[in-house]
Amino acid sequence: GSKLANPRLLSPHHFSCRGAHPSSYYPEDMPAVLLGVGAAAFAAGAGVGGVVGRLTATGRRRKRNQGLHMSRTPEAFQTRGREDAVVIVDPLSTGARLATEAQKRGYRLVRALSSDFPERLLNTVPDACKNLEWDATIVHTGDIADTVREIRALDFHIVAILIGCESGVEYFDCLTEAMPGFPSNGTTMSAARRDKYLMGESVRSAGLRAVKQQECRAWHGDAADFLAGLGVQETDTNGAWCVLKPTKSAGTDGVFISKCAAEARDCFDKILGAANVFGEANQTVLVQEFLKGKEYVVDSVSLEGDHKCVAIWEYDKRPVNGAQFVYYGMRLYQSEDGARENIMVEYVHNVLNALGVRHGPTHAEVMWLDSEDAPCLVEVGSRPHGGEGTFIEMVTPTIGYSQVSVMLDAFCDKQYRFKRLPLRPTNFTGAAMELDLVSTQEGILAGYPLLKQVEKLASFDSMEIKVQPGAHLEKTVDFLTTPGAIMLVHKDRKIVEADRLWLEQVQAEGKFYALQDPALVRARVGGPNIYASPKRH
Repeated sequence: GSKLANPRLLSPHHFSCRGAHPSSYYPEDMPAVLLGVGAAAFAAGAGVGGVVGRLTATGRRRKRNQGLHMSRTPEAFQTRGREDAVVIVDPLSTGARLATEAQKRGYRLVRALSSDFPERLLNTVPDACKNLEWDATIVHTGDIADTVREIRALDFHIVAILIGCESGVEYFDCLTEAMPGFPSNGTTMSAARRDKYLMGESVRSAGLRAVKQQECRAWHGDAADFLAGLGVQETDTNGAWCVLKPTKSAGTDGVFISKCAAEARDCFDKILGAANVFGEANQTVLVQEFLKGKEYVVDSVSLEGDHKCVAIWEYDKRPVNGAQFVYYGMRLYQSEDGARENIMVEYVHNVLNALGVRHGPTHAEVMWLDSEDAPCLVEVGSRPHGGEGTFIEMVTPTIGYSQVSVMLDAFCDKQYRFKRLPLRPTNFTGAAMELDLVSTQEGILAGYPLLKQVEKLASFDSMEIKVQPGAHLEKTVDFLTTPGAIMLVHKDRKIVEADRLWLEQVQAEGKFYALQDPALVRARVGGPNIYASPKRH
């Protein structure tokens, strides 16, 4: 089966809290990230074959019409009386939330895995998915024809095949292309939808602004020459900057910003040959111009080439702990006049056309360039927004729907809802944001002395804590080393902002994390509580 190259992805403990104190949530092996761990294995045809029972054995069937699981299709119109089912490819992270919402709508669930994932990873689901049950599990063996036969042999009426996670994007394209009657983006441009270099060049070929870049296999005569052409100086940091990253990866994995060629060469050597977050050895390094501006996320759902933006997020990235850019959070974005949103949505949807996306969810990262007052693509994933789907509880009360609910409407049972959606969310009141925890301390964690106060914040919605007491707390330098995140939602934007500022203050002042050194613990939790949280409204 597939293996994770970095054991840290399986070892950190993780607990979540939604309306209860987090000390009661301690699943044993929550990975820090659920990103594309099976992509390399799928490409190599890895995995073990057959229909296998996982959390719920394949042959184990719930009684028809039990509770929420009544068929959506009237008995007279069901195919040979079979019940409706949804196939979800690699239902990890948000994919598990997608499956849970489909289950709530009454669908049977089929899990299609692009490779033989570790059992611990499959058993690790967001807290909101604790009642998730699978009626069948099919593991890809490298032969799409065999997989298609196994799906068609199931005693269900398959109404949709949906993508759950980055790891399954290429497999999803192959599977849907091989099953006529199901919407598919096909395989012609699958590589361009995952390989960042091909993605950028496809966007450029369509006449859209794309990052200047070069895929490099060596420093001398390759990367060095390209950087010279960009205006990057050897040692002078006042010239142009550049970005170096693995050609295939996700998030901030192995991404470096270099202010001169000397720095860039050190970063180049760190990336080439190293394993990325997917467990693949980096054969090339993608060298790009540094885009200066504000970064946004444009989430969309597409059906038959009709693209609907379902949310726009504004990233908050800052330098800290010696790292160039670290996530401090993201907030649901809305400008005063909507002009920037209109331009970004039109641009991103043109990008989707350039990449051959006609169906399904997308998660596009876009930089609004200061110098050009225009958008430029960073990258786009042909899958749902990740982060274990915590965005669902942030957007639903604010704009009335989520990417997950729109996916189910479009491809399962309520296409009229999709058709009626505006091109992008209309003006909304209130605010929603995910605040990523950033630690400037390190050591053995004794606990989080302020979590009860966090829960009392007026805008508190939920939290995801990834580093448990007793574990080693690292200084945050990337997504893998963040201790967790806190979701804030309120109808009053000022309240959300006040709560954010308080959370950042107590972290910066060293009050949020208690370390096991007795002297440090006394210094942080003793004395008057000058860090009282804002009053609940």
